[in-house]
Amino acid sequence: MPIIPTDQPLPEVDFDGVGPAVGERFPDLELPNQWGELVDLHERRSERRGLVVIHRSADW
Repeated sequence: MPIIPTDQPLPEVDFDGVGPAVGERFPDLELPNQWGELVDLHERRSERRGLVVIHRSADW
């Protein structure tokens, strides 16, 4: 990954085409919970609405 000098502005990124649109069904997926057990997003929330938060730790 290239290092961007701090005295230069960051490049602009267009996020319009990234991820599902507001109101669009989120893709089917299973992710591990805090105990390592796989959780199916759609099965877990049933017909209720949900919010997906992706947290990328700096410890990797």
